[in-house]
Amino acid sequence: MTSYRFRLGAVALLVAPLFAMKAFAAPEAPQARDAGPAHTDPSLIVFDQRNAGKAVSFSYVYLPFDGYVAVYGSDADGKVTGDVLGYVPLAAGDHRNVSVDIGKELKSGMTLWGSLYRDVDGDKKLDKGKDTAFWPDGKPLENRFNVL
Repeated sequence: MTSYRFRLGAVALLVAPLFAMKAFAAPEAPQARDAGPAHTDPSLIVFDQRNAGKAVSFSYVYLPFDGYVAVYGSDADGKVTGDVLGYVPLAAGDHRNVSVDIGKELKSGMTLWGSLYRDVDGDKKLDKGKDTAFWPDGKPLENRFNVL
């Protein structure tokens, strides 16, 4: 009988610290209140494309807020101009194969630029005076593509 009691006592001594560690473990950090959703930066993916009439296609667009994908023209040197050739309003979220009508026939060799805006006033009409660009100065930084 003694050996049986000894074994139970030894097991109790080995297991007791495990329960004690669980009981005295540091509490989990409380969830932040009013933290809101995690922020994901806006993004777009556009590739050089074949002439498709009067529309260009963006492979992927992500907007953290309701807004627009806009297409800018370029000057003779391929630098972005201040003229928006066309845009399409989009709800917040991710979008695939977004088509934007630019109102004129695409020509082989054209250089175009894509940019994203937040619809500040909720009217679904791009107004560069009211709606805000997701990039500095409202001009696209690296979203250049060519018509082949």
